[in-house]
Amino acid sequence: MAAATPAQNELEFNLRELSPDDSVSGLSLGDAAFNPLKTFLNRDAKKHHQQNGSKTYVFVSTSAPKKVIAYVTLLCSHVESQTPPDGLDGSRFTDYPAIKIARLAVDRRFTGYRLGTRLIDFTIALAQTKIMPHIGCRFLVVDSKKQAINFYIKQGFRILETEANKKATNPVMFVDLGKLE
Repeated sequence: MAAATPAQNELEFNLRELSPDDSVSGLSLGDAAFNPLKTFLNRDAKKHHQQNGSKTYVFVSTSAPKKVIAYVTLLCSHVESQTPPDGLDGSRFTDYPAIKIARLAVDRRFTGYRLGTRLIDFTIALAQTKIMPHIGCRFLVVDSKKQAINFYIKQGFRILETEANKKATNPVMFVDLGKLE
């Protein structure tokens, strides 16, 4: 039986914080390279969320409101640069505050619903409305798996242009939140 597409089966989703009683097992990511994302969700996400080591936000369907089908885990980070970002001329800093997407995964059975894009949009909106008005934050960063680079490029991320980063297993990619409208 073929997987249902959005046109065949309209589902509704809720995006919310991870809850202690959420079902986090059964996430199917397809590529073995993404297994660490599944392992983190199963073993560590709830503990990290509770202890404020990171915060995880999940998509669940309205028909199964406790079963996680996609998630993003966020934490504080920084970007080092000897050259200040545009708009911060005269800055004496070499570290610039960032939000890091520590993990992002979508169950392969729910591709086509744009849940990954919606998680990125949520993260940017969270930064712009809840963080940036009160605390300095300039970048959104991710250490991308090679298989996810094109996804992040489509979301407006750029690869950090250093030789070491270009060769890295999980290259750093970023969005300059200060340049978004």
